[in-house]
Amino acid sequence: MVNSVGPIKNIQQINHLKKVLLERSKRDYLLFVLSVNTGMRLAPLLHLTHEHVMKNDSIKEYLEASITETTDVYLNSEVRRALSLYMSEPVSHDPYYLFHTKKDVAQPITRQQVHRILSQAGKVAALEHPISFHSLRKTFGYHAFQQGVAVSLIQKIYGHGTRSETLKYIGINSNQIPKLKIDVHL
Repeated sequence: MVNSVGPIKNIQQINHLKKVLLERSKRDYLLFVLSVNTGMRLAPLLHLTHEHVMKNDSIKEYLEASITETTDVYLNSEVRRALSLYMSEPVSHDPYYLFHTKKDVAQPITRQQVHRILSQAGKVAALEHPISFHSLRKTFGYHAFQQGVAVSLIQKIYGHGTRSETLKYIGINSNQIPKLKIDVHL
């Protein structure tokens, strides 16, 4: 049986993970915050550069679909705060990868390094279940759904073909979907 990861449903666990990652590094903290607040895929995330997120010395409000490989992605206040914190330290190389290796700002970290970062943070935070990058993407979708975002919009961000694929991915089964009540009163 293949081990599958799910979303992090508990907000306190999310906040604890953020604290653990910030204590480790601003880069790792940004990786987590950007992931759980956007649902981006790992490949485009790892290839984000300073130029992708900045315009005229200000943090952009959106990442364009050409960068994210699905749709324009909104950078909310949590993400912009994490970006400001991370980019407050000067870097001698421009452009540079946001998620660069410690030795070379012109080299992004690998998928394996992301896995190690998250796995270690999950252990330090004493999470009940192991986490991976997919946990972060699923966390975004799960909490967006819980806050009333339409499944069709989450589906578009993920690039999924069907509504049922998206619901399964974020760990929502049919009995968890509230009955639709549209009360127009014309």
